[in-house]
Amino acid sequence: MFLDVPDADGLVFTQAFQSIGLGLATAIGAAVARPGRLTVAALGDGGALMAAAELETAVRLGLGLLVVVYDDEAYGAEVHHFGPSGHPLGTVTFPPADLAAIGRGYGCAAATVRRPDDLAAVAQWLAGPRDRPMLVHAKVARGRPSWWLEEAFRGH
Repeated sequence: MFLDVPDADGLVFTQAFQSIGLGLATAIGAAVARPGRLTVAALGDGGALMAAAELETAVRLGLGLLVVVYDDEAYGAEVHHFGPSGHPLGTVTFPPADLAAIGRGYGCAAATVRRPDDLAAVAQWLAGPRDRPMLVHAKVARGRPSWWLEEAFRGH
């Protein structure tokens, strides 16, 4: 919602075909294809955890890739799709994970963001050199789905 894409050919939005876990690989492909452009991967924590090994690829290739992981400690789409109908959610929620530490373990720059002041590390990375990925572990509330999930689930 708050990401700005300067031109229409620069946006890949994979939600339409339920591509959980494939967003990071898609972003790596985009970063390799357009090395002079900042590629931003906006991922949920469930999909990011599924694809964490791909961080090694991004580090090995020296990609200046910005990976923003929205962490609601759940497969958010499933929670917001099935929860209102009373389905049990134990298999789609999980305990807290230190995603910034996982990113650092693969060689990424990383920061956990809970408030605006926490973005200083991101600004420093953006200033360069961007010779490795930056993982932003964005802690978010799980109480309400994003606007696009509400739209996608309308009528289901």
